[in-house]
Amino acid sequence: MNALEPSSPLSAGVRAANLLAQACQATDALRFEVVRELALQIGRQLNALVSLVGEEAVPDVLAEAAICCADLANLAACNAPDLPSDAAPRAVEAARLAARAVEALGPMVESRSGDPGSGDLIRDVRSAAWRAGFAARLLDEAAERRSLG
Repeated sequence: MNALEPSSPLSAGVRAANLLAQACQATDALRFEVVRELALQIGRQLNALVSLVGEEAVPDVLAEAAICCADLANLAACNAPDLPSDAAPRAVEAARLAARAVEALGPMVESRSGDPGSGDLIRDVRSAAWRAGFAARLLDEAAERRSLG
């Protein structure tokens, strides 16, 4: 699949949701059961959006996918530090994968948004990109601190 196809970043988001859900199975704590269910729900949403996209994907669908991926990146980043050490890398990878999906979706939304009312949509996608990027950076900084200390 070529990186310019809208379904590619959405599929990456689905993979990220599955990674986070797998990571949360490593513990039977109620908190991670809830996180797992949230990740699976976001994965189902993204999977449904995959069926709506094609070469002429509408910006609204792509923006919704970007927002879902940003939520997923944040969910993974907030919970990765508290997961068991054998499961945490999957959550970290989920956050990074979801953040990359948002990065890829942003330009697609902007290039397909031609009507004057699409300014809010573009702002939503830029906000999603910032949130997802921030989540990934937090994880990178935490990993760097652990390797230095």
